[in-house]
Amino acid sequence: MTDMFTHRVEIFTQSLVIAGSYDLAIYRRMSDAINGEQRRYIPLRDSSIAPLERLSQAQRVPNLLVDRQDTILVATVEEALPPPDYPREEQLRGVVPVAAMFFTEAFVVRGTFHKRPDLTLPEMLERITDDFIPLSHVQVFPLLGGSAPISRDFGALAREKVVALYPIAEPKPAAPVPMPPPPAAEEPAAEEPAAEE
Repeated sequence: MTDMFTHRVEIFTQSLVIAGSYDLAIYRRMSDAINGEQRRYIPLRDSSIAPLERLSQAQRVPNLLVDRQDTILVATVEEALPPPDYPREEQLRGVVPVAAMFFTEAFVVRGTFHKRPDLTLPEMLERITDDFIPLSHVQVFPLLGGSAPISRDFGALAREKVVALYPIAEPKPAAPVPMPPPPAAEEPAAEEPAAEE
């Protein structure tokens, strides 16, 4: 029997939040697995499904299939541990992080993605062929219902669902404040010669 690698995920659609376990026979990061998924429906087990505006009404089901075409965001709740020889550092070599705000019809998503430093943002976007953009440090702001923002470490945003986006300027490090010069040492007062009598 082979080991399974299980990601606990939340899938956001226009009006639903679906949670469950996404099993893989071979380890892949969640975004790579979702992008490499050949099936139209993402299989989840130990699942729940709830209206986005009424999460307390979640219904638990043992197995669930989620249509990739209706998926806006897949967020990682708990990522499977990679095998010891998984080359994560190699994948990040030669790229720079870019924080951005992404707008969909249902959410505003803040997250960080990686791009090559020699590409502008429009060039990078034109070259994306994956269905989902991998993001880290994800914050999801639902546009309707006044729901509280949701924060996740990692997510994959459906590229076709992005209506608009803009990069967030990273705060520049503050210039060091110059140290004031040390106070000048006071010279001892010269003794006045004693008056002659």
